[in-house]
Amino acid sequence: MRGLLLSSALLILLSSCTLGHYGRLKEGPASISIPKPIFGDNFSSFLFKTNISIYGNEVSGLLVTKQLEPKDYRIIFTTELGMKLFDFEFKDTSFTLHYCVPQFNRPKLIKTIKEDIEILLMNNLEGKTYERLIQGGGDRYLKPYDIVKVKSDNMYNYYFMDPFNGEQLTKIEHSNKRVKKVEFLLNDYKDGFPNNIIIKHHNIKLKIELNYLKR
Repeated sequence: MRGLLLSSALLILLSSCTLGHYGRLKEGPASISIPKPIFGDNFSSFLFKTNISIYGNEVSGLLVTKQLEPKDYRIIFTTELGMKLFDFEFKDTSFTLHYCVPQFNRPKLIKTIKEDIEILLMNNLEGKTYERLIQGGGDRYLKPYDIVKVKSDNMYNYYFMDPFNGEQLTKIEHSNKRVKKVEFLLNDYKDGFPNNIIIKHHNIKLKIELNYLKR
């Protein structure tokens, strides 16, 4: 009997690992809308007070997001005194590193921040295959969400929208098939825009917080 109970427990544990973080999501209706870009289709610029925490080191400053033309974005991070820390450009499918201080200029870190910004810009959703899902669906232990799942290379982006608040985008999760790697939390919406954005990595000690100042 003890062996049978142990086998059953092991089977449940393996099943949970297989299902992972997303195993309880259910197929959603076709009426779930595709999320709109956080920054809108056309904008001039957004300014954020920004804090980056990387392996216990804190860097604070201002981050400017500029749209030069459709699908052409310039992202500049400076100290509050105006010293430039990094300067990125995203143009359609290309990426240009215009400048980076030595403290940030490490290939893996640059690649990670680049990917974070690309997800935040939501500039690569055209031509993608969407899968519509729901969280909750009668399960009182799960907060209800309408979800759009998009394959991104070998990873997935899950866009969580609040069905009781006009399908407001509340978070994005970047994951493999089972486990989220990066979480984007969109908080304190005013006039359709989140005043607070938190990017939290679960596999490395990196956290970015953006607090909206003006456009």
